[in-house]
Amino acid sequence: MRRSRRHVRVPPDLTSLFDVLFIVIFAALIRAAAAQAQVAALTAKPAPAPSPVALDPASLRARAIANVDAELHARPTIVVRVSGAGSITAIESAGKRLALDTPLVEPSADPDVALAYIGDRSADLRLCRIAALDLGLRELASYLVIIAPDRRLADLPHALFDGLHRDLDRCIVEQHALATIVEPGP
Repeated sequence: MRRSRRHVRVPPDLTSLFDVLFIVIFAALIRAAAAQAQVAALTAKPAPAPSPVALDPASLRARAIANVDAELHARPTIVVRVSGAGSITAIESAGKRLALDTPLVEPSADPDVALAYIGDRSADLRLCRIAALDLGLRELASYLVIIAPDRRLADLPHALFDGLHRDLDRCIVEQHALATIVEPGP
């Protein structure tokens, strides 16, 4: 017995036609939205730019002083006590006092100059470097270093006076510390 094969006719699949139609409509909607956005951008008025506020010099100065003051108050202090004879007598930091007798001046070989500042010949003998070494710190970048001589600056030997002032600049350059000299008395 032989079976006959029937030929069944299948209707065409319209899925791909619907897919193409959906893609075309979707693309048209995207283009229309982009065109609307472009028209809106071209017709919209730009927002006015905020006008810059120019502060007068007095206001700027007051703000700058307040900023510096706040920064200084945030820094821990190191007090370096200096004798009128030209030596560091103590270093005070974080409530501790380290007693020293480290000379800052020495007799000079030059007959016209009585004393020479030791820090001029050796970086390790400069005031802020001595403080850093004695406190076990690598550098003093976050500190306020207060140099406190026991005499008024005018009463100090010339070599010590000049050397302390040179060390103020060296503190910033070499130890990244902010340093100042505070004379005794009012």
